[in-house]
Amino acid sequence: MPAINVSVLFAVFKLALLAACVATFCDAVHVYTGTLRYPDPVWFGQAAWVFPLFLLAFAAMALAYLVLLHYLRGPLALKLSRSAGSASAMVEAITLFAFCYLLSGFGNESPVFLNWVFYGTLLIRLVFSYERCFMLILATMLGLSGMLAEGLLGSLAMVAYREAEIFHVPWWLGGLYAHGAFALRESMRALVLSEAY
Repeated sequence: MPAINVSVLFAVFKLALLAACVATFCDAVHVYTGTLRYPDPVWFGQAAWVFPLFLLAFAAMALAYLVLLHYLRGPLALKLSRSAGSASAMVEAITLFAFCYLLSGFGNESPVFLNWVFYGTLLIRLVFSYERCFMLILATMLGLSGMLAEGLLGSLAMVAYREAEIFHVPWWLGGLYAHGAFALRESMRALVLSEAY
């Protein structure tokens, strides 16, 4: 396990802050397009807890990434996924994730189409990715945990999706979160791993 020192925690905070800003903006587009709604909006149709929850969620994802690297290092090839990366690869991965997020907002009335697009392009990205087995594990974890977390919020009536197909969320949401795994890996490589190893 890499040492979780102050510099690593600060790098995780920077990653979480950047990701929370991007996700909060994209979530505001979801509100604008009617993809979802909050019962008690404060600004831009969003609840006051949206940004802080994104901040905590992305910090947890970053720390979970470090834990995965530690426990999967024996059975899987992880040389690149645990090495420092580039800012350009991070920006490219975040931009692609934001594009998927925005597409889900403007295409939310066609959930079957979004399922095909998100899960189909996810398979293509996995085929052409490096260290595919690790990426498949990470994408599956993010996809399932994202749907579960948002489903729990939906069950508490804190958020409501227009097309809630399974446990208060649409099926395509898992694909959207799974695409986020690529942005998480490149962000970890660019911002955190140079401090952790």
